Amino acid sequence: MSAAGIGLYSIGVRGLDVPELLEWASPQGVPFVHLRGGPRGFDLARQPPQVLAHWRRCSEAFVPVTGVTADLDLADLFASSVSKRAWAQAELEFLAVATAAIGAGWVRLLGRTVPRGPLLAAMLTDELPVARLPLLVELHHPGWLAPAALDALEALLKRWPRLTVLADTSQLAAALPSAGGDGDVALGRVLDLSRVLHLSDDGSGRDTAGRAVVAEQARDRIGSGQGIEVAVEWTGQPRTTQACLERHRQACRWWAQRSGAPPRRP
Repeated sequence: MSAAGIGLYSIGVRGLDVPELLEWASPQGVPFVHLRGGPRGFDLARQPPQVLAHWRRCSEAFVPVTGVTADLDLADLFASSVSKRAWAQAELEFLAVATAAIGAGWVRLLGRTVPRGPLLAAMLTDELPVARLPLLVELHHPGWLAPAALDALEALLKRWPRLTVLADTSQLAAALPSAGGDGDVALGRVLDLSRVLHLSDDGSGRDTAGRAVVAEQARDRIGSGQGIEVAVEWTGQPRTTQACLERHRQACRWWAQRSGAPPRRP
């Protein structure tokens, strides 16, 4: 694994199409981009093949796109409704094909529902969805840090090695209080399963509300050799290229001050 630096999640810039985004990022020293790929982003699954081919050429010429985020929820893939499950699995397949077409290597799913009852049973016993590319789930509910939920997550990932975790500093920091006195242990369990880290910045600072704790634990794992790809997620205002670039550079300086080890790609 080679040092990769800190990338950028495309959500931080508005008003650019994919070729413009990648061409802009290249001279700024951004080493790679994570692309928002669902209908609320660039909607890769519904792009014509010639558009995807052009985006791949731009990725090769300017800055690589290493991963794509979906609007799909992990729970949708195990829904009790046959039609909903079929729709989710088809949507994932379309998006994975498009993601591979532009040269990216993984798809992120949302994890807004903590599995319990029938949903948990489905995740642990039903036939697994076909995954053309590695999948990452981003835990979007504080309940994921409860011991039973982490047990379920670890069981699912053991059963489904194609799935790992995208750790977001804001999401995990907000979840830490729900873990009580076991917050460090719970956070460690999540980060042990993580392949990607987003340094989330909404304008209130990277050191607030436990975000630095999440980043520092991830940094320690990177220093020990765990492959975690790190990118900046700017969600504040304005979402201009200038503002986003400044936040990216601040995050790079902030990371360097706290770490002797650069982020690594898995």
